[in-house]
Amino acid sequence: MDASALQELNALLDRELSAGNALLAALETERGTLSGFDVTALEAATTEKERRASAFDRLDAERRDMMARLGYGPGRADMATLIRAVEDPRYTESAQRAGPLATRWRRVVALVERCRDDNKRNGLIVGLQSRRVTQTLNVLRTGRPDELTYGRGQMPGLAAAAARALGRV
Repeated sequence: MDASALQELNALLDRELSAGNALLAALETERGTLSGFDVTALEAATTEKERRASAFDRLDAERRDMMARLGYGPGRADMATLIRAVEDPRYTESAQRAGPLATRWRRVVALVERCRDDNKRNGLIVGLQSRRVTQTLNVLRTGRPDELTYGRGQMPGLAAAAARALGRV
């Protein structure tokens, strides 16, 4: 690998780190809006997260393409092989000492893992809120939080709720 290709790879990893940090910030903003009742802010945060994720994905694809052009596969083990070839023949992911390429790569991997974890956390929050809303709707319609509001082609509990309402008239 020549010096210009190595420099190009380092620059690409720097751009990937920048995009990943922007995605991480967008995920944090999204998490903050999930607890509020501002639909406009949540939509804006989600749109920004999707935009940042798309930019990060484009850079990831660009890095994978570059790795292929250099004769390496797209995975972590392939990057470790490349690092051993151009920077440190004894390199391992757990090595204490790391050169500039290995340091950048480790940061990218850590950032991807953090973004994935934050996105999962946001998804859990959405799932819990959705369940809470469904239970509230169930209580309003059927009187029971665990009864389905809507079923396959029917609305179980709706007839019972209507009967209760009619019984009060």
